[in-house]
Amino acid sequence: MKRKQDDEILNEGLIDEALAAEEEEIKSRKFKYGTLATIFTVIFIIAIILVNVLLGYMTDRFVWEFDMTKEHLFEISEDTKEIIDDMTRDVTITVLADETVFRDAEQMLSNVYEILQRYEALGGGKIKVRYINPNMNPKIFEQYNDLGDLGNNYIIVESDLRKKSMSPNSLYNIKVDEESNISYFVGIRAEQQLTSSLLFVTQESVNTACWLRGHGEDYSKDQLDSILNKMNYDTQVIILAQDEIPEECTLLIINAPETDYGPDEIEKLDAFFKRGGDAIVALSPETSVSLTNLTGFFEEWGVHYRSEYILDNYQSISNMPFYVVPTITNIKNVTDRLNTKNYFAIVPACMPIDLTGTETGSHNLAVLMTSSRRSYTKDLDEITLGYDYDEENDQTGPFNMCVISEYLATDKNMNYTRGDILFCSAGMLSDSVLKASNYLNGQFVEHVLDYISEYSDGVVIPDKDFESTMLNILSWQSRLVLYIVVIALPLLILAAGILIWSKRRHL
Repeated sequence: MKRKQDDEILNEGLIDEALAAEEEEIKSRKFKYGTLATIFTVIFIIAIILVNVLLGYMTDRFVWEFDMTKEHLFEISEDTKEIIDDMTRDVTITVLADETVFRDAEQMLSNVYEILQRYEALGGGKIKVRYINPNMNPKIFEQYNDLGDLGNNYIIVESDLRKKSMSPNSLYNIKVDEESNISYFVGIRAEQQLTSSLLFVTQESVNTACWLRGHGEDYSKDQLDSILNKMNYDTQVIILAQDEIPEECTLLIINAPETDYGPDEIEKLDAFFKRGGDAIVALSPETSVSLTNLTGFFEEWGVHYRSEYILDNYQSISNMPFYVVPTITNIKNVTDRLNTKNYFAIVPACMPIDLTGTETGSHNLAVLMTSSRRSYTKDLDEITLGYDYDEENDQTGPFNMCVISEYLATDKNMNYTRGDILFCSAGMLSDSVLKASNYLNGQFVEHVLDYISEYSDGVVIPDKDFESTMLNILSWQSRLVLYIVVIALPLLILAAGILIWSKRRHL
């Protein structure tokens, strides 16, 4: 009996020892796996932190970001990428502001900040972007005295050759409401401005556009000057009767002269064009004096202006037959990239341009704009009596509204010289239509300039719109709306009401 009790006690002791050993082993395993889990957790957290830091650095350094905006506001075009790749000079972009002003802005300046980051990344060391707070460093303005009045948030692009400044507003497409006179942003043009500036500061030489004056010409065109500046032209004014055309001048602008040019001036024009010069010629039908010498000279280029107005009651701005909407001819490398499906140009006070067939030498002519078949013309005396179409006296269209004439010549060494003249009406270049983002006039001039100048250092990059532009309708469209909404739809509703009433009145 006692031995049995001893065996039981021994067994209980062995069981206790086994349980204790098992419990100790479990604790050891928990400690082992718990320690490993903790170590792995710490390593994982550290790895995440390091990856985030690395990605943050690489994003800042190489702009590893996706442009998810509907308008692709930050997308850099292939033209810009090619220009940056071909750059042989280093460029510094100085922003006159603290970096946080651009980086932390809600929208406008932050958009520019993102784009500048991409330029720096694409530059691969050739483009450096720096931010200098002028409030903390007021002497920075002294370094750029030759650029005129600068202010906070201005951007300066410079190389060892030259420099160029731009205001923050010039990086956006701004629309002014004519009724309230309130301006607001409708698009961004930062890439156009920045890329043009890169070309301007890195090219070996800069071409000049000269406004001619001395005959009552209108040379105070701010919007056209802005386009010329965008296309990297310096501009100046010369009096042709007194001055020679500078050698660096490659483009002349003759805008609405009121008196005729003399024989000496015509000779200067002829010499300029024979050396490959280009020009924009914009005449006005309101000129009371006959420009015999000037228009006679242009007939050697195959064109003749008629002192008449083109009017159109159908293809024009609503209720304004004076503001004709042209049909733009699709010509490769000239107008083929214009968005003529969604936008149109307008030409107020437009003159018809005849092709005379009297061009001398080797000329090629192309009509860029025409009016519709329903357009008609009136002379200055007739138009003062009204715009209505006179079936007996008014000539009907279509009429040429804008023509480009190209002169080609080769010497004995087979070196060719090319000169182009854009013939148009002065109304097409007015500030009011060139600055209107809902018309194609500004883009049309840019694209044509890019072609006629044969200026390889120019670039045209479309603006990126924030929103849909103002809806413009033509005269025939407004009439269609009138017939449908004001006349047809009410009559249809009235007819339906009468029909329903007649069927139910006996119920």
